[in-house]
Amino acid sequence: MKKNFLAMDIALLAAVAVLAIILLMREDQPTAAGPAEYFDQGAATQDRILALEMAVAQERNARLLLEEELQALYGEIERMNSEDASSEAEQDAAIEEQREVMRDRSERSDGGDLASRVARLVAAGFSPDRAEWLARRESELQMEQMRVIFDARQSGGRFDRNDLRLDPDRALRAEIGDVEYEQYLEADGRSTSVEVGMILESSPGQRAGIQVGDEIVAYNGQRVFSYNELSAQTMNIAAGQSVVVDIVRDGVPMQVVLEAGPIGISSRGFRGRR
Repeated sequence: MKKNFLAMDIALLAAVAVLAIILLMREDQPTAAGPAEYFDQGAATQDRILALEMAVAQERNARLLLEEELQALYGEIERMNSEDASSEAEQDAAIEEQREVMRDRSERSDGGDLASRVARLVAAGFSPDRAEWLARRESELQMEQMRVIFDARQSGGRFDRNDLRLDPDRALRAEIGDVEYEQYLEADGRSTSVEVGMILESSPGQRAGIQVGDEIVAYNGQRVFSYNELSAQTMNIAAGQSVVVDIVRDGVPMQVVLEAGPIGISSRGFRGRR
């Protein structure tokens, strides 16, 4: 909404600038009263010509400045329109991404049966009370996610993709911690590490000694449970820095050091590469 008001203000300023330019152009046109009004008719001809040339030059400079300002205003309007279109596309993409998450959850669900969901969590090692809390909490977070998306759509505003309310999994992880979250993922048979499926030649990952079959469990000290999390982490470190990557090879934990940025690997069962 604020951007709409700003765009209207800029458009109004642009209209004023156009009007000013038109008025200046009209003033440039000679009239019978012009010389008598602005110049001393008793002055020498050379002085009157010089004064007229100076006046014309000043008006020309003023017109050029107004034209430059007008172009800048139009450019700002175009930039704002472009940002609005881009943000709307990003919002649509974010919503579709969350729908995919919901579809995945539906495929792993227990038919909406709370008792079955609790039983599965108990089988994974949670106490009955904790399992029931987790089952209810994940439903609450999913509902909260849908409300945020709905409110953003209704208001025409944008939402922050880093908002935990838009990602029930991240929100739950923040509440229960990495150790319990790993147990929670295992209950659903979901990934708890990034298994390396391929390494690009001469990539930082290859130079650091990462091998196919290694399981990446942490990047720069941050636990990663999926390829998407690893990909996001690689974007958070400034270029030129060294990064410690925790891996598990044949059940043995170890660490490798590589340069920040793309690792140059693909995960098994995932087409992307980072």
